[in-house]
Amino acid sequence: MLIPSIDIANGKAVQLREGRELVLTSDRDPRELAREFGRLGEIAVIDLDAAMGMGDNLLLVEDLCRIASCRVGGGIRDIERARRLLKAGARTLIIGTRATPEFLEQLPVGRVMVALDARGDTVVTDGWTTASEESPLARARRLERYVSGFLYTIVEREGTEAGVDRDRIRALAEHISVPLTAAGGITTTEEVAELDRMGVDAQVGMAIYKGGLRPAECLAAVVAFGQDDASVPTIVQDARDGRVLMVARSTAETLMESAETGAVILWSRRRGRWRKGEESGNTQELIRVEVDCDRDALLFHVVPSGPSCHTGAESCFGERPFSFGALEQAIQERAASTDASSYTRQLLNDTIERRAKLLEEVNELAEAREKTALRWEAADVMYHLLVHLHANGITLQDVIWELEARRR
Repeated sequence: MLIPSIDIANGKAVQLREGRELVLTSDRDPRELAREFGRLGEIAVIDLDAAMGMGDNLLLVEDLCRIASCRVGGGIRDIERARRLLKAGARTLIIGTRATPEFLEQLPVGRVMVALDARGDTVVTDGWTTASEESPLARARRLERYVSGFLYTIVEREGTEAGVDRDRIRALAEHISVPLTAAGGITTTEEVAELDRMGVDAQVGMAIYKGGLRPAECLAAVVAFGQDDASVPTIVQDARDGRVLMVARSTAETLMESAETGAVILWSRRRGRWRKGEESGNTQELIRVEVDCDRDALLFHVVPSGPSCHTGAESCFGERPFSFGALEQAIQERAASTDASSYTRQLLNDTIERRAKLLEEVNELAEAREKTALRWEAADVMYHLLVHLHANGITLQDVIWELEARRR
């Protein structure tokens, strides 16, 4: 798969050649890039200032983690910074200079990659300024029990658009037991697809920013579209709570159009190309596409603006069951309303009353003894807790990221 890279220096998305020479500074806000690239799946966010010890862009990186599914690297040299990024929603941390067993074992294995940055056959650290005495393979074998994958950057090709070094990448991929992502010189859709067939992700920056590589085309290139109608099954899922809304099909053309526009464009044998909500007005915003392990099915994460089924139901599989996500959404809707009679609206407007009610309900839950009373009071606590969180700008997803950051 393609992993678009947003490399940040001085708050802007930039591209360096061989980690040294500034070649390009994007005029687009990194947040805008994250929303666009994030539709294709995971993205990489690299804090170059932090990597080189010249400051950091931590607040911006945290913003990007809330926008897209991010692999984050650059300057992660203490556990406090690592955990802060996990709490902000970073899907994976890319550790370079501090990649030692002692450091890595303090973090959840499934959320960590190690950077194998190499000039020739030598690993370089400290923002690619310090040569080690270790080869990428030796470093990988020493550390692979602590990580979920490796990022292998061929530094002398980084930012050069010189093309992929297939032999070096294949030689490393064949001797490690965890997934590999390659970076450095990758320029064409064909190279991305070839690496994908090798089981290697392609992290790319320069070729995307200069317009030579079209990310949506790379996404379509790795999907195994069927021979008969050149389409694949596409599961459409509510990004807010995981509810399956519908099942349809996509072709290479509709997939690329969806990825580039953010609209949900699908295909059927009867209708051909069609856009969700084109007739009913019940559109869906595409947040992210995922491709399954066999590359023959797609998962669309969307935010619907209304019913998804032609029958008027929220989902083609019936109405959505009640959940904490549904409760959170109801609170958000009350918060946006002007209905003065809304109890939720009243609590949001009255900080003292809101805090008092939360404390009251927590105390009643702690004092409850019978199961019926416990269930009742627990429901009260959850409602008042979500109202209080909303009032302070905290979402359920923020709480989940906090809990995930505590896992070992």
